[in-house]
Amino acid sequence: MALREVDLRSVPLSAVMTRGPATVEEAAPLADAAAEMAAGGFRHLPVVDATGRLVGMVSERDLRARLGTDVHGFAGATVDALAEVVTEVMTPDPIALPPTATLAQALEVFADDRVGAIPVVDDGERPVGIVSYVDLLGMIRELSEIAARKLAAVESLSESWREE
Repeated sequence: MALREVDLRSVPLSAVMTRGPATVEEAAPLADAAAEMAAGGFRHLPVVDATGRLVGMVSERDLRARLGTDVHGFAGATVDALAEVVTEVMTPDPIALPPTATLAQALEVFADDRVGAIPVVDDGERPVGIVSYVDLLGMIRELSEIAARKLAAVESLSESWREE
């Protein structure tokens, strides 16, 4: 009995992305982005305009450069730093992919552009999901565990056949 092979490169992002990502508006102060990241445990936050269209990404690293090294200590940053607008620290025009893009396309972006997360957008450029390298590592771990269980079951069955 052979394990069924799956070409992970063809898996659509819609199958692995985190749906309905938290976002922050471009005119919001850094305090809002920091609070959202701290509350949700996020490391990347899509930045949207007033219509909800993706215009940037802000990362924990971006915030650390302005507010200090500990995400939970951001509240202790200076009032001036916390009042800065998100557009001053975000990466504008981030690489984004549609939900129909494949895992192979996402892996190419992660490897070639060295980003930690990719926003997944609809036809109107509104974020519908986000996929991070951590999500992909979690998926690989889960698939490895499934494969190991299947292999153990096959080996156990094969061993019992030999005993008969």
